Amino acid sequence: MGPQKPWISVVARTLLGFPLAGVLAALGMALASALAVFFGVAALPKILMMLMVGAGVGAGIGAGLTMLRVDAIPSWPVLLAVGLGLSAVSAAGAWIGFQIGGHITAIEDARCIGVCPYLFKPRTYIALGAALVPNIIALLFNVGYEGMFGRFARAARQPRGGGTLGSSNGSGSGNDEARAAGSSS
Repeated sequence: MGPQKPWISVVARTLLGFPLAGVLAALGMALASALAVFFGVAALPKILMMLMVGAGVGAGIGAGLTMLRVDAIPSWPVLLAVGLGLSAVSAAGAWIGFQIGGHITAIEDARCIGVCPYLFKPRTYIALGAALVPNIIALLFNVGYEGMFGRFARAARQPRGGGTLGSSNGSGSGNDEARAAGSSS
């Protein structure tokens, strides 16, 4: 087996996290729309709030799922806290996406004469904002965690090759012969 490349897992989780968070944000918005129709919500601010919360919960779950590592799954209180935190940040990202989408739509309206083909609808900006913000936070967390405590730090601490420490039996310490000599006496 070749040397470990820990940055590949961080890149792969980030690349998988954005589409997963986007799909779950769209599903959360669809559920929020269905609930708005079912309960007869007619006020636009309440519908927008429901859409942003639905997108936030979906995207927060998507970003949290891709942040998990198979070899180190934390306890359920930690999972719950991370999920709630990412969902709250994602709902804020949905609001930011809605605000930026409003400005982009206004610019498109100003340049348009007659019937305007918009690049994205406002719901798309909500889903993009909700998916982008928690994935950026998850990426920063993954890079920081892998750099300080994870595989990046372990790879930096391991000696490369036999060197002066002696040969290794594959456990990664590089000083197995000295340890074996010390334990036999």
